[in-house]
Amino acid sequence: MSEYVLEMRDIVKRFPGVLAVDRGQLTLRPGEVHCLVGENGAGKSTLMKVLAGAIPMDSGEIRLSGEPVSITSPHHAQQLGISMIYQEFNLSPFLSVAENIFLGREPRLGKTPFINWSTMYRDAREILGRVRTDLDVRKPVNECSVAQQQIVEIAKALSFSSKVIVMDEPSATLTDHELKALFDLIRGLKKDGIGMIYISHRLEEIFEIGDRVTVMRDGQYIGTKEVSEVRREDIIHMMVGRELKDEYPKEHFDRGEEVLRVEGLGIDGAFHDVSFSLHKGELMGLTGLVGAGRTEVARAIFGADRLHAGQIFLDGRPITVTSPQDAIRQGIGLLTEDRKTQGLVLGMSVRENTTLANLKDLVRFLFVDRGREREVTLKYVDDLRIKTPTIEQTAQNLSGGNQQKVVLAKWLFTGCRVLIFDEPTRGIDVGAKVEIYKLMNELVRNGVCILMISSELPEVLGMCDRILVMHEGRLAGELARADANQERIMRLATGETLAAV
Repeated sequence: MSEYVLEMRDIVKRFPGVLAVDRGQLTLRPGEVHCLVGENGAGKSTLMKVLAGAIPMDSGEIRLSGEPVSITSPHHAQQLGISMIYQEFNLSPFLSVAENIFLGREPRLGKTPFINWSTMYRDAREILGRVRTDLDVRKPVNECSVAQQQIVEIAKALSFSSKVIVMDEPSATLTDHELKALFDLIRGLKKDGIGMIYISHRLEEIFEIGDRVTVMRDGQYIGTKEVSEVRREDIIHMMVGRELKDEYPKEHFDRGEEVLRVEGLGIDGAFHDVSFSLHKGELMGLTGLVGAGRTEVARAIFGADRLHAGQIFLDGRPITVTSPQDAIRQGIGLLTEDRKTQGLVLGMSVRENTTLANLKDLVRFLFVDRGREREVTLKYVDDLRIKTPTIEQTAQNLSGGNQQKVVLAKWLFTGCRVLIFDEPTRGIDVGAKVEIYKLMNELVRNGVCILMISSELPEVLGMCDRILVMHEGRLAGELARADANQERIMRLATGETLAAV
């Protein structure tokens, strides 16, 4: 009898022109959390899609409890007891919690085609009881929070009597409180003997929840370590193949004249009386708990949401920003939190995305100058070190870090003097994060002012000259870099006054 519930040996997967996975390896014990990490494009998702039956492998072997299996489809994988919870949930929003759990497998009244609702609701409650939640089984999924939707996905996996559950970036959109609840849930599943593969870019989570960690790089298996015997620095070195001397390569520049100032900004029900200034040579942070109003402030400055109160000043003069077009004309750009739905047109090429916000500068006699467009795009691909086989590659096929660089290229082409980065490194691996930070340094060096919104306090502390903290729609305080630490930020974020901090 094998000690492993799952063994993946020498998995190979090729796509046209790309060797996506080269002799991939992973083993999983019952009741174990096995973390799978690597930079974007390392092959993690491809390896897991093979396991989930979403794509066929070219060669290799998969064993379940010691027995070789050939997984032919996602449905077959579920029948074998393998469930994958993707970062983008696979739920029907207008159906209830119970209907989503048993979708396609609803219990029937005898041999009739009619659903036995009482049995389905009872069974759904029983499964939800296993994950220690009293979520209303009749509640439509579109009325559930992100954390509750994740619970529904886990409950659906348990309804298949899954022995292996794969979680792909499960913490990406969760608050700290929700993340703690997820970890408690995972610990409960471990006690039930369920093996879990946990994919995350947040290395601190490995040490919180993981038993073993496997690292992939450039499609290849690098190694597997016991979490108790490895350091964060060791994992980073395995991921990137080199030492990262400084995860936060902050450079310091002389603070120049004021460029942007906001006074008394407010939107009813979102935030109130927000005032601050941003100077040349400065990278300023804006943080706080989820729901504090940070993104709403950014959207208001960018003209995506209409202000109810306050004034925006640029170079000391008042400006009117009622739309994103106004903001772009004034030299203000916003790199949104969700680059895939708000920052990029995924089906368009790198070239088209790069020039999209400023096509007017490429128009000659009513037509876009394609030669000039290619020239501009190639310049930004070179300057920002965007890894793409061609500028005609669609944005959806790039890694997260390179997608973020394309968004940045788009705003640089508009000539922005003020850039607002909303969660700039969310879903990006540690190596790509350092590249983004270095690009921020270059922008500040070249006179661009940056306002960075982030939930990652080490990132805020590592990269910002000043830090603004929001609490329930208001600015709770401002901390200089030298005076800031995680405890002081969290105390402000939870409502303490600056004097108490």
